Amino acid sequence: MADTASPLFAPLQLASVSIPNRIAIAPTTRQVADEDGTPTGEMGRYWARRVQGGCGLVITEGVYFADRWNAKGYPHQSGICNRKHIDAWRTITDMIHAEGGIALMQLQHAGRLADPLYFQDGNPAYSASDTQSSGYVIFTDSEEEKELRGWTDPLPLRRYEPARALSLLEIEDLADSFARAAVRAIEAGFDGVEVHGANGFLIDNFFNSAVNVREDAFGGCPMKRANFALLVCRRVRQAVGAEKIITLRLSQDRIDGLQDHYAGGVAEARDIATALKDAPVDALHWGSFGWDDNRDPNSDEIIPAVMRAASGKPMIVNGGVHDAAAALRVLESGAGDMVSVGRPLFANPDWANAVRAGKPPAPVEFERKWVITPAT
Repeated sequence: MADTASPLFAPLQLASVSIPNRIAIAPTTRQVADEDGTPTGEMGRYWARRVQGGCGLVITEGVYFADRWNAKGYPHQSGICNRKHIDAWRTITDMIHAEGGIALMQLQHAGRLADPLYFQDGNPAYSASDTQSSGYVIFTDSEEEKELRGWTDPLPLRRYEPARALSLLEIEDLADSFARAAVRAIEAGFDGVEVHGANGFLIDNFFNSAVNVREDAFGGCPMKRANFALLVCRRVRQAVGAEKIITLRLSQDRIDGLQDHYAGGVAEARDIATALKDAPVDALHWGSFGWDDNRDPNSDEIIPAVMRAASGKPMIVNGGVHDAAAALRVLESGAGDMVSVGRPLFANPDWANAVRAGKPPAPVEFERKWVITPAT
């Protein structure tokens, strides 16, 4: 029997936009855009099919927004840099809207995890401080991944290169670049944007005490390390106006440290959220491999619940939401107002409708192939 009273299927108001339910398609890195960053029709069909399958909100994968800032993180990442990109995205947002969905573009600068293959004019990677990741550029280390994707262009194994600290003037300039990209996203038909502040990319470089050793207004205590995110969000809000949705993605997980954690544990998470209380964003978006695993041996508090309370903002929660019971627990525990679902939707585009109907979504073991060629 369909669970029509489930809070998962109540609308959620963010800014001036009513989202039809509390199930979002998570921003999952697929790397299926054209090599020049142009999004493809397959991407639109993927999202539209899952909105047709019951999801209310689409949050795209991370989209790079500039060439001069070495923002691109990996091969076949989608971009929002030029007219060609805007027009291709417009086709995709039309597809999503035709199915009744709401769409946010996730704006991402790779920071110290930028791919050296795409560096411009001899400029380095940029970060909060002069540091270097010990990891490898995403998926260049996997011949199996290349075979699954059908890539024939040579993609040699590449380490991340040393990153240079942004100057105060560059911080201001980059915040404006985020804002200009948000305007292009709105022109492309998006209902708003998500600012990517997680997973080891640029804004997260400022949040991360192991990477950010600045001694100015953008470094030091957790609340000062949040200042770059605050600046970016304020510039984006000024650019897009009050009616468009802005969310901010946060996480302890990092591409080059998959089980990373806040050095100060739950207390640090609370400080960050308190600093974001006055941020002009409509929701925070917490991502983790397990949304209720705080990785803090000194506390049993759930980080998204702590951040929701400290910031006073709605919370979107991602990570380990595989069935209706897990999704409901996010809402009923006070941790979140919406769930974002990734891996289950690759293999089952009707996951949300199955939950609505009160039927256990068909379990499908996750494999990398679903990312490249999802079920239809």
